[in-house]
Amino acid sequence: MTDSAHDHAHPKDNSLDRLLFFSDGVFAIAITLLSIELHPPHDWDGTAAQLLRQGWPGFAAYALSFLVIGIFWTSHRRMFTQIRRFTTGVFLLNLLLLGLIALMPFMTNLLYIDGPRGEAFLIYLGVVSAAGLVQGAMLAWAVFVNHAVDPAVHVSRRVTAILSAGLLPGLISAGSMLMFGVVGGGVELWLPAVCFAMAVVILLARGLAEKRYR
Repeated sequence: MTDSAHDHAHPKDNSLDRLLFFSDGVFAIAITLLSIELHPPHDWDGTAAQLLRQGWPGFAAYALSFLVIGIFWTSHRRMFTQIRRFTTGVFLLNLLLLGLIALMPFMTNLLYIDGPRGEAFLIYLGVVSAAGLVQGAMLAWAVFVNHAVDPAVHVSRRVTAILSAGLLPGLISAGSMLMFGVVGGGVELWLPAVCFAMAVVILLARGLAEKRYR
């Protein structure tokens, strides 16, 4: 059998590549839709001072959600440098993650309306936390259930990578959101400080594991 005939009989499975292309598209669309609900104040007099004074909650919510989606995309990209093959479990968990990311423009619109206080803030925080947990579960599934990562990677690197994928985006996002609440006057400063401190601990643990077990 010739090489060309062999390649035709066993075509390369591009399912993982298509999954990544689709995921990148969802992230890109979600981050683009964030600005749709940004509008100038109804009584805007055309000055930058009034625009910033009355519109800062909307701009802050936009910047916050842009940061959140950017963090999740970065973590998602790093995670899929470790996952070597397409599996049904990874596909389903990734689909759930994308469903939560696609909600971000709607959640941001709630912050435009309600600001950093009220139940909208808690709902937003819950969606972000759920997305982080789903992302961590996806990497854990790929590592321990499907064995879809490089088996030569040390277990400490696997565990810290799972913690980073599952907790780091949520902690950084939650800390940033809580800082938004601090500025709005409804949240105490120690809450975002705890989130950022936990994120630093996870980053240090991952860095040490990667340095020791190359």
